[in-house]
Parts: sequence; C-alpha cells; structure tokens
Amino acid sequence: MKNNDILKNFALRAKNKLLGKDNKDVVPAKIKTISFKDEAFKEKVEYLMDNEDEIFNPMHFLMDEKLMKTLDSEQKERYLLSTIDKYMRFKNEITMERSC
Repeated sequence: MKNNDILKNFALRAKNKLLGKDNKDVVPAKIKTISFKDEAFKEKVEYLMDNEDEIFNPMHFLMDEKLMKTLDSEQKERYLLSTIDKYMRFKNEITMERSC
C-alpha cells in the first residue's frame, strides 16, 4: 500500500467517523512509535555535560559508528538529526532534574 493510499484511507475513516458511519472495509494501518527511553544514551549525555572539556566531537561520541557505516547519505542525515533531537531532549531533562 502506497503512502498516498494510506493517507486516503485515514481521511476516509475520519470522514466516516464524523458522519457516524462505520467503514469495515478499511485496512488497518501500522503505526511505528519512537521511544525516547534510552538509558545508555542518557548516561552519555550526562557524561558529556559533566566532561564537556574532554570531548572534542560530541556528536561522534553520541552516535553509533557501526550503524553509521551501514547507512546511505539520506539515512545518515536522518540519524544525525534524530540524535541531535534526542540529545536536546535528554539535556533539557537532566538540566531540569539537577535544578530541582
């Protein structure tokens, strides 16, 4: 099923739900969720925050080099951006925990 078909399916289900109709013919969609509960990554962020003078390349420290070797350029870019997002989330969380 193409992405466009999935969007049409969601739109049709939403429309029928608003109209009070049940549409049993619709194929259920699989939704992938991302978990940000990564204790090993959080420990790396804490180490970075405590030893920022010792680490020269923090992104290299946080990213999995074996995984990076298997990715193409577009996947590497996505991985880098998701790592930055994850780092910012954990950094804010740790800062909040330490300030309390």
